[in-house]
Amino acid sequence: MMFINNASCKSGGVCFILNAMSKIIYLARHAKSSWDSGAATDYDRPLSNRGVADAVRMGDELQRLGWKPERVISSPAIRAKQTCQTLCDKLDFPFDGVVWNKDIYAAYVVTLLHSLSALPESSNSVMLMGHNPSMEDLLLHFCSDANAFQQENGKLFTTGNIAKITVDAAWKDLTLCEAKLEEILRPKEL
Repeated sequence: MMFINNASCKSGGVCFILNAMSKIIYLARHAKSSWDSGAATDYDRPLSNRGVADAVRMGDELQRLGWKPERVISSPAIRAKQTCQTLCDKLDFPFDGVVWNKDIYAAYVVTLLHSLSALPESSNSVMLMGHNPSMEDLLLHFCSDANAFQQENGKLFTTGNIAKITVDAAWKDLTLCEAKLEEILRPKEL
């Protein structure tokens, strides 16, 4: 069975055809944080002024493209929470519907895969908000050709980036599947 993602088409985004098994993962890294905020711990560091502006810019771009996840799972670290709040506001996603998972803060790929594999099959898309190196590691786990998206400075998944990944597998089968990296959005490129 095939269907067209009408949300993308209606918003002026690219229309693409997915099969009934296809899933979309919006892999998001928190925006730029403030190192001189006086926060007691790394976990408590807030967004910098640039990070706040970048999160708004990214939210506007997600809205323009029609990239709206059905579910959101996020690290509860302050900078991730602030980024998530901004994106949710822009996408009219209920902030009280976000699943806060403390294990994402310093996660290994296997932990992130476990979070995704627990999703109900009735959901076709999710945004996973977290930190590096785990977000970049997960991107490379899914998409072996992701390095083709490296920036001129050699960096791949910097702060505020959001990758759109499509997989033709059930959530429970993500561990062994290859995925397609559709695009990486970067605040400085908008």
